[in-house]
Amino acid sequence: MDKFTQFLDNMLTPLATAIGGNKYLKAVSSGFVAIMAASIVGSLFTLLANLPITSYTTWLSTSGFGAILNLPAQATIDLISLYAVFFISYSLAKEFNVDGGGAGLAALVSFMLVTGRTTYFTSAAADAASATAYATGFLGARGLFTAMIVGLLSARIYVFVVKKGWVIKLPDSVPPNVANSFSSLIPVAIIISIWLVVTGLMASTSFGSLHALIFNSIQNNLMRFMGNNIFSAVFFTFMSSLLWFFGLHGGNLTGAITNPIYTPLSLENFAAYQAGLPMPYIINANFSRCFTQGGVGSMFSLAILMVLFAKSKQFKILGRISLPTTFFFINEPLLFGIPVVLNVFFFLPLLLITPILSVLTYTVMSLGIIPPPNGAQIPWTTPPILYGILQGSWKIAVWEFITILLSGAMWFPFFKISDQRAYEAEQAEDSAAAGN
Repeated sequence: MDKFTQFLDNMLTPLATAIGGNKYLKAVSSGFVAIMAASIVGSLFTLLANLPITSYTTWLSTSGFGAILNLPAQATIDLISLYAVFFISYSLAKEFNVDGGGAGLAALVSFMLVTGRTTYFTSAAADAASATAYATGFLGARGLFTAMIVGLLSARIYVFVVKKGWVIKLPDSVPPNVANSFSSLIPVAIIISIWLVVTGLMASTSFGSLHALIFNSIQNNLMRFMGNNIFSAVFFTFMSSLLWFFGLHGGNLTGAITNPIYTPLSLENFAAYQAGLPMPYIINANFSRCFTQGGVGSMFSLAILMVLFAKSKQFKILGRISLPTTFFFINEPLLFGIPVVLNVFFFLPLLLITPILSVLTYTVMSLGIIPPPNGAQIPWTTPPILYGILQGSWKIAVWEFITILLSGAMWFPFFKISDQRAYEAEQAEDSAAAGN
């Protein structure tokens, strides 16, 4: 076991270090974190507008107040790509110690440039009035991949130009805010010019726009592949647990790869939920939280076992400390307190419990026993049961309760062995102290 552990450590640590230190993945992750507050607020208002109470929803519809409650989602979730492109570009520029505001502005303008405006007619009549407007179709989840590409490339070009010194430099007597605006002028002009050329070239192709090219060629295929692919979900769940065994933050490391794909899937589900349509994707950014209670390894049940059945003082006291934290999805007290990290007695349950639960959850969702999560962006610390209700169904909440029981049953034999060993060690220490 020691040789196997050492082998995995030598294999995974360099990989984890490379992923964790990658500036581009960190920028994408930081960009999504930066817009989290807006997406959560928009989701909560949508949930408030869609509570499963017939008299309440009827009143919202007849009073017109329901349309008002939908406005926050329209200004956040439906425009999520606008915020993402700015903060991804901003974050990458900061990784290179360059002004993030200028890079973010250049990326945002470029994103609107490649989006373009479309002519609309008020009716089908020959004399119908026309108007031009930005189509919102690619400003939401459908445009996230374009936002990531435009954000990263714009920031990299911005950094290159600034590092080369191709900027307007004003005397020190000029106020810093004015000097910064002028120093961004040349980089922003270069970036916009490049994306203008790209937009013109795309217009001459069968795709018509960069959005259509990226969505149809990359994003749509990845979403279809991973959105209902249990094997990809099991793989990333397994890798997250394996990284945690070595004390590495598996969620952050695997999330740098999966979040750009799973987040659009959640937003697509949420759009369908808002429209009252069937949700297309079982596996999305909210899927794992429907069965992972208390962090990696679903350790909320382990904390309950420690409080109720522990014989050793160590496990009982640690259980009382960790029970309230794991209830809110924070399990570091168990990971490093027992410890579970690098503990061979907990290697198998840590590695296998959440993949097993993911297969079971996918099965009951694919059979229609419980619905997929609606994709609402809610705080990651939301406790179980409440999380399921906010994801659109009491059935998900019931399933969360069932998964707590299932994970507890899988944790129990390993917990029992470790607790007995700790108890015997404490008894031996007490006997030795009494003998002295």
